[in-house]
Amino acid sequence: MNTIDTIQTSHAEHAQGQSSTLLSARTLGICLALAALAIAAVTIFKISLSTLGFAAILLVCPLLHVWMMRDGGHKH
Repeated sequence: MNTIDTIQTSHAEHAQGQSSTLLSARTLGICLALAALAIAAVTIFKISLSTLGFAAILLVCPLLHVWMMRDGGHKH
């Protein structure tokens, strides 16, 4: 097996692994916990929706960068 075949095989295995873990139980749990925190912040702590939305927007960019770069960047 030459180098190109090895790279293509590992890339295909990596792509298959990503699609199956996109909606894993851990991801679902994190999303549900964040939704529960948002509801609690609005109802219990009386935080306005605009403040909550502004904080969410401020956190989205860095969190998405961390999520996208978790495998060490773009590899071929």
